[in-house]
Amino acid sequence: MKKLTIVLGLLLAFNVLAQEVVSEPGWKASLRSFVTRIVGEEWGNKLLGEAPKAEAPEVVMPTIPQQVKKATDVESYTKKLKDPTEYDRLPPERKKQYDYKFVEELFQVTRKSEPKDEDLSSWLNILDQGGSREGVYQALVLDEVYNGLESIEEKPTSKLLNFCLMFSQKFLNQTFKTESLNQLNLYSLKRIFTEKGIDLMEYYESRDLDSLYRWYALFSAELAKDYGPFLKTDLRKETSAKYHYEWAKSMPIQHIKSEFIIKLHTVMNGLQLLND
Repeated sequence: MKKLTIVLGLLLAFNVLAQEVVSEPGWKASLRSFVTRIVGEEWGNKLLGEAPKAEAPEVVMPTIPQQVKKATDVESYTKKLKDPTEYDRLPPERKKQYDYKFVEELFQVTRKSEPKDEDLSSWLNILDQGGSREGVYQALVLDEVYNGLESIEEKPTSKLLNFCLMFSQKFLNQTFKTESLNQLNLYSLKRIFTEKGIDLMEYYESRDLDSLYRWYALFSAELAKDYGPFLKTDLRKETSAKYHYEWAKSMPIQHIKSEFIIKLHTVMNGLQLLND
């Protein structure tokens, strides 16, 4: 009885404090833990009510393997077929407008330069003939121009390195040493981590498209929450994983990959500009 009297007194004191603090749920959680230790869970629930159950996440991260087949290997996957999307039913001229925007933005985020008219014409022609957006990206980061950019002596900022470590652990299930990453510049880091992300997306594409949608959705929501100012459009700044999941389900696989490429390069470019 003495314990209960003490608890009731403490409960009253905590309630008064909680009214003065905006973060009342935190106070209540701390109080619940304290009360439960003294009088048990049953009395804790009687005094404070049932503890709220954690809400199930809208989108669950799929299993991420540590080793995946590289997208550049000669032996290709047998990929899962996706039903035609609304985009697939657009007239050719409308598709060309989207492809134009993609190529223009791809040059901006990979090389941080504007494409020349002949570049736009050449790559649009390749896409028009059935080439993939992923293929255009691979060609841009494996040519002599990008190789020259990777040769620039420029140390990555600590913010960029921290992002690379977070991304690799959370979205690639891989761990890198800071010392190793610190030897690379922005352009090498962008290429390496983008290629690893594409490899994983190829892995999902050959096994379970829903895992691809969920992985992309959680990646996009994370970037929007933590690095929204770097992203240009309201759609990319959307913090709901459910929204990005539904978008991925409704779009061609190549568009999901191209959005991943654009977003990752954009955020890494921005982080390199921030002072340590």
